[in-house]
Amino acid sequence: MNAARITHAEVRKLLTLPAIRTTTVLTVLGTLLLATTRQDGIRVLQVVQVGFLALGVFATTHEFQAGGQIRTTLLASPRRLLLTAAKGTALVTVTVPVAVVVALTATVPAGDSGKAPAAVVYLALTSLLAAAVGLLLRHSVTAVAVLLPAYLIAAPMLRAHSPAFSAWLPDTALTDPTRGAAALIVWAAAASVLAAARFHSRDA
Repeated sequence: MNAARITHAEVRKLLTLPAIRTTTVLTVLGTLLLATTRQDGIRVLQVVQVGFLALGVFATTHEFQAGGQIRTTLLASPRRLLLTAAKGTALVTVTVPVAVVVALTATVPAGDSGKAPAAVVYLALTSLLAAAVGLLLRHSVTAVAVLLPAYLIAAPMLRAHSPAFSAWLPDTALTDPTRGAAALIVWAAAASVLAAARFHSRDA
């Protein structure tokens, strides 16, 4: 199959995955709920970014569980680097519309709609970073157990104790895009390259 057909197949696969649908619904509903109780749209996004971390993880780990579907996928698409690129493109295709809805829902009520475009990019890159971690670890629970403490505990602690280090944290881009955008791009790109190389060289 060529790249377009592989990407199309991966998009269809994601859209029919129950974990993706459930996480999407819960993320949007959570954003709606928080937007009615909080004034700061960025604070809302700091909470609901958990949903995008989960979307990324589920997008790459589901095939390594439930009977090892990844072997069937590799029989149809044996070029692993091309398959990895298609999976990333499919995830962005599925995630961006959700990110637009979430970003607008979080920022418009607070009068911060100008921050929505940067938030959409942030959420999409965050899901790509999470997908890379999922592809490296190949297990949903393990990947989530790594990412959630990193985002919700370690990063805030590092930011509080070493403010100069915060520009290098992947989640700084949400609160301060001018300082953190470059770091998030580097984190997402480095994790994706590492995950692709590992997927290319490792047994399924």
